[in-house]
Amino acid sequence: MADQAFNLRKHAWEANRNAHYVTVSSGKGGVGKSNFSVNLAYQLANLGKRVLLFDADLGLANIDIMLSVTVSATIKKYIDDKATIDEIIKKDVYGFDILPASTGFMELTTLTDAEFEKIFNIFLVLDSRYDYVIFDTGAGISDAVTRFSSIADSIIVVTNPEPTAITDAYAFMKIVSKLYSINKMYIVFNKVDDLKSADITYNNLKTVVSRFLSIDLQLLNHIREDKLVRKAVRLQKPVSVLDPNSFYARDIENCVRSFIGLPSVKKTNEKVYTLFKSVFK
Repeated sequence: MADQAFNLRKHAWEANRNAHYVTVSSGKGGVGKSNFSVNLAYQLANLGKRVLLFDADLGLANIDIMLSVTVSATIKKYIDDKATIDEIIKKDVYGFDILPASTGFMELTTLTDAEFEKIFNIFLVLDSRYDYVIFDTGAGISDAVTRFSSIADSIIVVTNPEPTAITDAYAFMKIVSKLYSINKMYIVFNKVDDLKSADITYNNLKTVVSRFLSIDLQLLNHIREDKLVRKAVRLQKPVSVLDPNSFYARDIENCVRSFIGLPSVKKTNEKVYTLFKSVFK
């Protein structure tokens, strides 16, 4: 159980915190959540924001691997009092900072109250350094995943426009809304190959979520299917760095602009770029 001193620190932080805390989650794996988180962090940083990306999939780290970052100290060492907060943060990776998780530690998927409080203390220390702190959580609805939603200002659910992914996304929203009385979430449809069909799917989901969960579900954007994502994963770079004019990078950029209240942009002629990709892919 949280002690009185921790509760006092938490209340003070909630009343005066500087950073905007964003949880990126999904109901199931394989929907592109971590790629989204990485590119979200990059695009926010590219707009001049100070960003920390926290790999909140604590027992199955992948952000450092995705970005080819060498990690010597992780959240596991911090929890075990073998490293300080500043020793585990990787600075200025494509313009944003990373707080890496660990790999192969099953106990980190079921945090004790004391361990979660210790992780929470990180943000009491770092709050003034950042404009946005992004939690890239694990897939599913484990306790470790949902706890990060409890301290988030915004929750972004990443899904695909297919029945199993949508069903699992709905399950995640249902559990989090009931646990923490959250009445607003954002959603992103990834790997979209038919924008009109994706719009219909979103509208149907929004109706169901509003009726049964009393959640105001806001669409940030659809992210079109783009083969460049696989190449970026192989090269261990964000798609937005590999090709800022790609469909994926522009769709992510418009997600970010929608999220922070800026108008969307179009950087290239769609037909010309499609032809270019088909010739030189």
